[in-house]
Amino acid sequence: MKLHSFEHYSHGLAMAARDSWTTARVKSALTRADPNFGLHIHVKTHGGAVALSGMVDTHRQCDQAIEVTRSVQGVVDVEASALRTHVFKPGHFDDQ
Repeated sequence: MKLHSFEHYSHGLAMAARDSWTTARVKSALTRADPNFGLHIHVKTHGGAVALSGMVDTHRQCDQAIEVTRSVQGVVDVEASALRTHVFKPGHFDDQ
């Protein structure tokens, strides 16, 4: 088993700290934009790339959440394929 140097571990810790800080800033920005975003959107960050998941009511809210996330300092990329919208058709109920 290869031993890793202190520099390798410190670099990993620094990246984890930056990612945690970015996640907190994104979550805060989303909550300020719409309090429901803070409750229903989950945020994960890895290497500055932010992944959003969860449910919002409309496609417009999905677009808004992505734009708010992009505006946060430290965000390199936004992945929102797991961010879903509630789609209701009059007179129909989804069977899940």
